[in-house]
Amino acid sequence: MWLTNAVRNFWRKRRTDAELDEEVRGYAEMLAEEKIRSGVNARQAHREAKMELGGVEQVKEQTREVRAGHFLETLWQDLRYGARMLRKNPGFTIVAVLTLALGIGANTAIFSMVDWLMLRPLPVKDAGQITYLIAQLKDGGYENGFSYPNFEDIRKQSASVFSDLAGVRPFQMDGLQADGKNLQIWTNYVTGDFFEMLGIKPALGRFILPSEGAVAGADPVLVLSYSYWQAHFDGNPNVVGKRVSINGHPVTIIGVAPKGFNGALAILDTQGYLPFGMAAVDLVAKDDFLTNRSDQEDLIIIARLKPGMTVADAQPVLNVVAQRMAEQFPKIDNWQSMRAARLTAAPPGANSDPAQPLTIIAGLFLFLAGLVMLLACVNVANLLLIRGSARGREMAVRAALGAGRRRLARQLLTESLLLALLGCAGGIVLGIAGGRLLSSLNLGSAIPITLNFSFNWRVFAYALGAALLTGIVVGFVPALRASRSNLNDVLHEGGRTSTVGRQRLRSTLVVAQVAGSLMLLIVAGLFVRSLQMVQHTDLGFDPSHVLNMSMDPHEAGYDAAKSERFFHDLLERLRALPGIQSASIAGSVPMGLYSYGSSLKIAGYEPAKGQKAPSAGYNSVTPEYFTTMHIPLLQGRDFLDSDSANSQHVAIINEAMAKEYWAGQDPVGRQFKVDEDPKHPLEIVGVVKNSVTGSISDTIGPFFYQAFAQKFMTPATLQLRTTAAPDSMTRGILGIIRTAEPAMPVFDVQTMTKALDTLDGLMLYQLGAGLAASLGMLGLLLAIVGVYGVVSYAASQRTHEIGIRIALGAQRAQILKMIFRQGLLIVGLGLAVGIFATLGISRLVASLLVGVAGTDPLTYAAVSILLTIVALTACYIPARRAMRVDPMTALRYE
Repeated sequence: MWLTNAVRNFWRKRRTDAELDEEVRGYAEMLAEEKIRSGVNARQAHREAKMELGGVEQVKEQTREVRAGHFLETLWQDLRYGARMLRKNPGFTIVAVLTLALGIGANTAIFSMVDWLMLRPLPVKDAGQITYLIAQLKDGGYENGFSYPNFEDIRKQSASVFSDLAGVRPFQMDGLQADGKNLQIWTNYVTGDFFEMLGIKPALGRFILPSEGAVAGADPVLVLSYSYWQAHFDGNPNVVGKRVSINGHPVTIIGVAPKGFNGALAILDTQGYLPFGMAAVDLVAKDDFLTNRSDQEDLIIIARLKPGMTVADAQPVLNVVAQRMAEQFPKIDNWQSMRAARLTAAPPGANSDPAQPLTIIAGLFLFLAGLVMLLACVNVANLLLIRGSARGREMAVRAALGAGRRRLARQLLTESLLLALLGCAGGIVLGIAGGRLLSSLNLGSAIPITLNFSFNWRVFAYALGAALLTGIVVGFVPALRASRSNLNDVLHEGGRTSTVGRQRLRSTLVVAQVAGSLMLLIVAGLFVRSLQMVQHTDLGFDPSHVLNMSMDPHEAGYDAAKSERFFHDLLERLRALPGIQSASIAGSVPMGLYSYGSSLKIAGYEPAKGQKAPSAGYNSVTPEYFTTMHIPLLQGRDFLDSDSANSQHVAIINEAMAKEYWAGQDPVGRQFKVDEDPKHPLEIVGVVKNSVTGSISDTIGPFFYQAFAQKFMTPATLQLRTTAAPDSMTRGILGIIRTAEPAMPVFDVQTMTKALDTLDGLMLYQLGAGLAASLGMLGLLLAIVGVYGVVSYAASQRTHEIGIRIALGAQRAQILKMIFRQGLLIVGLGLAVGIFATLGISRLVASLLVGVAGTDPLTYAAVSILLTIVALTACYIPARRAMRVDPMTALRYE
């Protein structure tokens, strides 16, 4: 049937075209006859008739353009013709498609990261209505952790804009005992309406009910994640109703969450959910966590907007709630306002403030990827301009045969769009591969972080939109030039047209390429320099030959007293081992999972007006900690075994704390109080050198250490300084721990040197420098191709002139200088524009750097020199070829 219709349409078109031809020629004959009757000779009459008509083929083309369906018909013709032309020039097509694929691929990979972290909705019902709450403090800071009493009050007072609120105590590491196995499980403690608010259905069993979780220790039930159920219970449906233990407390598994749901914080793979009241089984939780309003870090509040409500609609109500609670509890709720933010995969708070690093990083790398795309567009536009010059005669002939200017322009735009779509296909493949590579990164963290930079319709729409925009951008100027070409000039000159205007445009485009490439390289250089500065940061401790092993006795059902005895006995056994120089226990370690801080009360210290109340980070350590870490003791003494729970509570502070709160005084012997434990003032017994205590990029501020026997903390980390390679002793040490307690969970086993390459260490800087350097190298490659192409083409166009110059006695060095002059001018202009443009974004870049200014002169100078050398090297090849021109050959050159 389709063949019959095709044949019928073919003959109908032939018949229509024949009728149109007959009609137009008949009209031309009629005009000629009128002129003959007026006394003009026959030959002249026919000539004047055709001139008056405007050309038979042109009239036929204009007539066809007003037919219904003509646009689609000619579009199909343009597509087929464009495909033939691209197939006819495989070299040009391959280079152009690969160039666009690199640009689109880089953009697709970067956008897939931004999409997952900031745009992709959670897999829940009406995800656009799900928000989380942020309190803006009077001192300008932000807070997204709330106490349970505040959660209850906010839920009651915001009922007019939110259909429901749920609280999440996020990401606690607990111990799961089931079928004789001891497993780790990362859990969320959630309020009873958590699952109902999200509107999801269990894959198995049921969820936690709204009536569960409001009483401490009550409702001992557990919901497993789908992936944890599959991995540790083999997907057995009989798991529902199974009795297991969490931290030694019996609970019942009641359900399994749906596949693909990682929790409200999608970047973290939540493995289990317990009612909020069950936080009583976690030793980290305080006994009064359900009633203590001052405990502001327990809950993240997730809220569902009522249908028809927007975040902006909720703002006035939240402002009133924040003001009312700040007035009611001024010593606790230091709030200026409150707002709702859309919940995505990014950790709450990461994109709540426009000044937060995640927002800045996303914007910066999208900008850099856009620069790569722009450079690719410029390269392909230059190729199309060069190809357009070569096709000038073809376009003139087509115009002579009846093609209108719009049709010629549309033909060239169609070809550029075909190139862009082919580049889009290649770019999507490269983008998917890049996304998978980034998703598979090992972040070196004990926390189960999920990276899912997968391809979806938003990423496809972004890639397709970039491709279509690219096709229009790269094809517009060549199409415009082709449509404005003078037909008579092109045909009379036999294809030798003036290229001055085209050469000037191509040179301008390459100046833009050099400028964009310089921007990419400078940003990459700044990131690399920042990485080098971080790598050479004085840590304040010696990471070599230190082995870390984290343990959480409460996961094995130990209470605080039993845990302390276990750690004490373990240290005694390990210190007796050959090859162990020292051994200690710490509540937190640099680049570790946990960090702690507290507000202080210091006798005789009054903060200046507008200054924050005194506060400091803290750690709890056993004797020998400073010896193990090689942190120098500057004043006083180390902790002793006699520093027990029943003796005077003591502290050792760092230099920064001594300078901040006891400037010009001897702090040893002075006391201060910690808000968490005001009953036990801490007496300072020593001062140690400043050292990194958390993330490697954190500013070293006031910090103090407490005796572990006086401040028990769990989880805790065993640290050992060894004489041999730490890795070689790992198995034996683990054997001693298993002998002491087979059920003791041991995790995050790594040397301190390896800890430096984790997420809180150098990894983010390495990733940032690697991504920026990759984009910079792409930009440099495109700039080299652009400079080489323009200089080479210009040299080829001047072959005849060069031959004459050589024939008249010009030296080869003069020819070299002439060619180099053009390249040097392009590079110089590009460098100037690029430097000024980079200075414009330097403040944005500077916020992500450590130890390097956004205007670092060394980086600017080094990158400028590098780009100049590379670009001039690209100029040398066509210049060297020009020097070797044979004058006789050049004089015959056409």
